[in-house]
Amino acid sequence: MKKSIVMMTVAVASAVSVQAADVSAYVDFASAYVFRGVTLNNGLVMQPGLEASGFAVPEEYGSVAVGIWGNYDINNIRDNTGKETGDFSRIDYYVSYSLPVDAMDVSVGYIEYTYPNGGTSDKELNLTLGSALGTNGLYASFGINYGVGGEIDDTWYIQPALSYETDISDALFASAGVSVGYVVDGDTTGFNDATASLGLDYALNDNWSVSAGLTYIAQLDEAVLNDDDYDVAVVGTVGVGCDF
Repeated sequence: MKKSIVMMTVAVASAVSVQAADVSAYVDFASAYVFRGVTLNNGLVMQPGLEASGFAVPEEYGSVAVGIWGNYDINNIRDNTGKETGDFSRIDYYVSYSLPVDAMDVSVGYIEYTYPNGGTSDKELNLTLGSALGTNGLYASFGINYGVGGEIDDTWYIQPALSYETDISDALFASAGVSVGYVVDGDTTGFNDATASLGLDYALNDNWSVSAGLTYIAQLDEAVLNDDDYDVAVVGTVGVGCDF
């Protein structure tokens, strides 16, 4: 499985680099794997990704980006089912389209969550609205995600967020952010989780950068995000990325 994923990623990178103006590749190592408040692995994981954007689309028509992201379980501590560690537990494929709107940032997208170890893939549509708040580095966004297939079918996940970015030096950048997640899933409706994060990015040169981050995840309503799913409250990450 690991070899096939690597070969597929290399093939995607080779194909898109010819047609796209911007390609970014990155890999993060995280102390746990938490998705929308749910702890899927409270052990060490590796999370690589690849995104291509800047395709030959006239600027007046907006822009398109495609990407792939995966979670690789290095230590699968939470799973007591006997499943071997050292496998990709999830691989996402996504495409997004940024609309040519001047008043704010508007993007629509589609993402498919696949599970190489078994299970039906989940499919989701998303809409994100965002805007800078002045010129001081503050940015507000509002994301709407709607499941159109798999176990998340007809499920809404709504996430307003506020972030801040600043330059510490020519090469060092700091960021902070907060978000709240609201779930609508049949009879289960309410505030799910909240996050607060801090991050640092250091540019090694024009292409390569390293990063570190810390995220706190809060359980807002145990009737929505139950105690069995909420396990890890703090996740630390380190990563390296390349733009080419």
